[in-house]
Amino acid sequence: MYDKVSFDLLIECRCCDVENLITDYVPSMHIYCSQCRERLMDDDILETHCEFTCQECSMKMVLLKDTEVKIGRSVCACGSADLRKVGKTTLLEEAAKAGGLIGRGEDEEGILEDTDWLRSDPGSIDDEDYEDMFNQDPGQN
Repeated sequence: MYDKVSFDLLIECRCCDVENLITDYVPSMHIYCSQCRERLMDDDILETHCEFTCQECSMKMVLLKDTEVKIGRSVCACGSADLRKVGKTTLLEEAAKAGGLIGRGEDEEGILEDTDWLRSDPGSIDDEDYEDMFNQDPGQN
């Protein structure tokens, strides 16, 4: 159901409490925190998070259980206060079916070990040239 159409997802990181907005999310995606790079969805998420849906814009929100949400008073990013708590966390179940949930502690074939989060291709520019790009005065020719 969810995996056929992408949607916006707001999800709180359980490690650093940063809110991550994932645009065009589909449940088969593996998503990581923009701050601490911790995996955002795994098989333990049902213990720590609750799911809400905005009835106005259809944004899904997966928030920590201790985040205070007052139905009818808390608002979505679109400004609507028409939020609904999802009882059976359907998004999380769909993510599990689509392969978007990974067991806590599982390594994704070493993908993250060699990842340079600052540069997409760390081998294309040597470190000396990379630093020089930032040390140059834009007024110099």
